[in-house]
Formats: sequence, C-alpha cells, structure tokens
Amino acid sequence: MHWIGCPNSCGQVQVADIGFLGCLTKDSSGKIIEAADIFVGGHVGSDPHLADVYKKFVPCDELVPIVADLLVEKFWAVSREREEDEE
Repeated sequence: MHWIGCPNSCGQVQVADIGFLGCLTKDSSGKIIEAADIFVGGHVGSDPHLADVYKKFVPCDELVPIVADLLVEKFWAVSREREEDEE
C-alpha cells in the first residue's frame, strides 16, 4: 500500500497494489474534511500496469471497512468479525 498526499504523485500511488491519494472533500453538512482517492491494481516488473481508480473522495473515517472489503475481494484475505472499537 502507498499513501501519498502530494498531487504530483511523489509516492507513486499508481504502481501500488492499493494506493491512497490524500485529498479534501465535503461531508453531508458541507464541512471540508480529509479524504482519499483509492487506486487498485498497480504493479511494476515484467508486466507493468498502472492502478485503476477504485473510489474517489472517500472520507478518512470511512476507509477501514472499504479497505477490509478490498483485501478480501481482491487479495484473498480472510474476513473476520470486527469488534466495534477496532475502527
């Protein structure tokens, strides 16, 4: 996973298995909050591929369940029951 906040892509979010590009968005009340665009599927090597945009403008407090689902869906992680205070 790569997490960057630079709009110039200094952390190369496009080549990460899962990449996060920090950004800002507005919540339902119009308040500006921290968020991230999520990219999936990038890799380098013999068959390089740039990551595809998975979701844009995801508020940071909503990332945990989305990443957990991504890990199960795309990377064969084993789903487990989460406790409420783990978020």
